[in-house]
Amino acid sequence: MSCKSDKDNQVNNIATDSISVENFETSKENNENDNSLPKYKTIKEMFEASYDFSEEIGTLKFISLDESKLHVQVSKPIFEGDLKNIIEEQVKRDIVYVTFQVFTQTEITSLTITSVPNSNDNPKKYFDNYRKTVKVSREKALLILKKYLDTDNFFILYENQNGIWVPSKQFSFLKFEKLDEVFNNLISK
Repeated sequence: MSCKSDKDNQVNNIATDSISVENFETSKENNENDNSLPKYKTIKEMFEASYDFSEEIGTLKFISLDESKLHVQVSKPIFEGDLKNIIEEQVKRDIVYVTFQVFTQTEITSLTITSVPNSNDNPKKYFDNYRKTVKVSREKALLILKKYLDTDNFFILYENQNGIWVPSKQFSFLKFEKLDEVFNNLISK
C-alpha cells in the first residue's frame, strides 16, 4: 500500500521530469556556450539525454522508429494499492508530458505514444487494463498551447534552473491543473 499522497506523487513526477544541461549534445542551432534548451535530431537521442524513461529498466520501448509511423511506449511504475484514478491520471500525464517534450526538443511532426504502467516490484509486468495509445501531431499540440497558454512557443514549457532544464509552471499547468482537458484535446479528432 502506498503512503504517498496525490500531492507527493505530483512533486515526484515533476522532479523526475528534469533534464540536465551537462549531458546534452545539442544540435547545431545551439552554440556550445549557449544555455538554450537542447534540440535533438531523433526521439531516441532525446530520451537517452533526459533519463525520464529507460529501455534498460522497462519504462521505454521504441515500437517503431520509422519516421512515418513513429511509435513509443512509456511506463511509470505503480504500487500495489494505488488508487485507480491516480493510475489513470498518471497514464494521461505521461502522454501529455511526452507529447510536449517531443515537440519542444525535436522537429518531429507526429508520433504515436502508448502509456502503460508497470509494476514497481516487477518492471517487466505491465498493467494493460490502463493502457492508452494516442496519435499526436505538432499542429494539435500548438493549438493546445494557444488555447491554454496563449502562445505558440513550446520553449516556455521548460526553464533553466542552475544548469538543469526543468518543466516550467506552464508545463505543470498543462500536466496537472488542465490534465483532463489537455488529454481530451489531444485525443479529439
